[in-house]
Amino acid sequence: AWMWARLKARTSRLGTYQGGFQAFSEDFAEILREMGVRILLNTPVSEIKPAADGQLTLKSGQFDQVSYDKVLVTTSPRLLSRLAPSLPEDYLKGLLRLKSMGAVVLTMSLRHQLSEQGYYWFNLPKKAGFPFLALVEHTNYVSPEHFGGEHIVYAGDYLEPGHEYFSLSKEELLERFLPAIQRINPEFSREWVIKTWVHKAEYAQPVPLLNHSENIPAIQTPIDGLYFASMSQVYPWDRGTNFAVEIGRRAARLMMRE
Repeated sequence: AWMWARLKARTSRLGTYQGGFQAFSEDFAEILREMGVRILLNTPVSEIKPAADGQLTLKSGQFDQVSYDKVLVTTSPRLLSRLAPSLPEDYLKGLLRLKSMGAVVLTMSLRHQLSEQGYYWFNLPKKAGFPFLALVEHTNYVSPEHFGGEHIVYAGDYLEPGHEYFSLSKEELLERFLPAIQRINPEFSREWVIKTWVHKAEYAQPVPLLNHSENIPAIQTPIDGLYFASMSQVYPWDRGTNFAVEIGRRAARLMMRE
């Protein structure tokens, strides 16, 4: 199913945004601001609830509360269930039935190329003793000249929520991963590493179970004005930026129509 979705939904044409997803997000945000959109960063919302006047009230530690006529939530299903506890019980139970895995990725900038053969992607079996699922040398796809001459490698894995990797620092993860990286290139050493970053997400990969298509939440929730769009709703496709754009457009059309 994973391979089918990629062959069915994609073309043979792929593109790379200069500067990566961070640059894309910043450029897109600038365009939105020029259109009058107000973007609030570092403003976590703690609750969404219906108000007596038909609007939706948002609570946050950054402000007392603010009301909107329509709200689109793009979090994990589980987080939506915590943000909007006033949703009907059967809808909340449906959200909690949706399964997913988290992800931990250690990114390294290296002084030298790791794969002597110039390989981009290694799928690594846990049964062979590797402590992560994938090892990707990004600069074997996008030239190191775009990264100041450094070689960018990331080691990542999909993990059950609560896995010990979520509590480890980037230094601890690097020490855990070093022996496995040396199996890819015996010449590799700690001295090759210039800098490291670690990124963790508890909701990274939806896991569709049997009859998942019958349990996909509608974008319009049972609460008037409250909409929900997540990677758990793009089935039969796998999670991905293209499908995030597609479901975002669907949600926007629905919100503007109602």
